[in-house]
Amino acid sequence: MTNYRRILTLAVMGMMLLSSCKKRATPQEVALAFMHAIQDSNFDQARDYATKESQQVIQIYSIFDGRRSDAEREKIRKAKIEVVGVEENGNKASVTIQNSSANQQEILQLVKESGQWKISLTFESIIPNYIPPASQGLDSTTVLTPDTTTGGMGVPAVK
Repeated sequence: MTNYRRILTLAVMGMMLLSSCKKRATPQEVALAFMHAIQDSNFDQARDYATKESQQVIQIYSIFDGRRSDAEREKIRKAKIEVVGVEENGNKASVTIQNSSANQQEILQLVKESGQWKISLTFESIIPNYIPPASQGLDSTTVLTPDTTTGGMGVPAVK
């Protein structure tokens, strides 16, 4: 019985030692994993690599992705993604990616969240020419009224 306890104790200690030595992903590794998840339209996995604030941006991106043609999605899936530059500055990092499907470079911003590198997205990063809403934004108290000029879509009522 004592041999059983020793073996069990050593096994538990070994597992704890191995788990404490777990390597944290670098900004480059996080950026590549995120881009590959986006390439595969795996937005649940992409969210794992993003900050909490970026979750809504990924959700909107997934809607745009759903409207792509099969040919566009296939081009994105087959694209070669390569890291061409990394800059780290404390708890922030920038990773420059060369994307062969867009034939251009993209810069991903990362921040440390709970000790792990996470992609930090903004609406501007996925929607070209995005203009943030005016100071009178939509909130939980804004009343939407039907607008017959937009085909029945709700628009904010003037307060």
